[in-house]
Formats: sequence, C-alpha cells, structure tokens
Amino acid sequence: MKKDQYKKFQAILLKKRQDLLSNVSEEEKEGRDAVSIEAKDFGDMATEAAGQEMSFAISDAGRRILKDVDEALLRIDEGTFGICIRCQKPIDEARIEAVPDAAMCISCKEAAEKEGVR
Repeated sequence: MKKDQYKKFQAILLKKRQDLLSNVSEEEKEGRDAVSIEAKDFGDMATEAAGQEMSFAISDAGRRILKDVDEALLRIDEGTFGICIRCQKPIDEARIEAVPDAAMCISCKEAAEKEGVR
C-alpha cells in the first residue's frame, strides 16, 4: 500500500474514531438518564429499564468498534495496515474501502466467524 493511501485511511479512521467517541458518550449518558425516579408503575419502570439496556448495548458495540479502529490506526503506525493479521497476505483494497478497520482478509474473516472468533 502506498504512503498516500495510508494517510487517506488514517484520516478516515480518525474521523470514525471521533464519531464513535461522541456516540458512545451520548449513548452512555442516555442510558444513565433513562430510568427516572418519577416512574409510577412497574410497566413504566420496565419500559425505561429496557431503554437503558438498549443504550448500554449500543455503547458496548460502539466500544468494540472503537477498539477495532484503534487497532487499525496502530497497524498504520506500524506499517502493517492492509495486511491480514491471520494469513499475512494483503487485504483486498475493496474490502478496506468498505471496512477501513478490517484486520483480516475476507477468507480469514469468514473462517474466524465459523470458528466463533470475532
């Protein structure tokens, strides 16, 4: 991969990271604020608790994606971005365009998913 491509993907990943940090913080805040003391009955409390759980689940997913983005940025710094962490072969550029934080080529990712590895 060429140096200008690294810079392009680094900019994309940094923007994605900034957006994720903002979204995760907002979802966590909404989760904390979801259950009010003013809930009058169990139905209201259950509805608010479900909303809180959904907000926390979304923020958990965001943190996992954030971890993937941070690891991709580290691979850029190390010069290994675009190389599959499993088979050490280049990741198809179309895959990186679609999923800039991709750590594995499509074949290895499919194999990992079948094995139950994230």
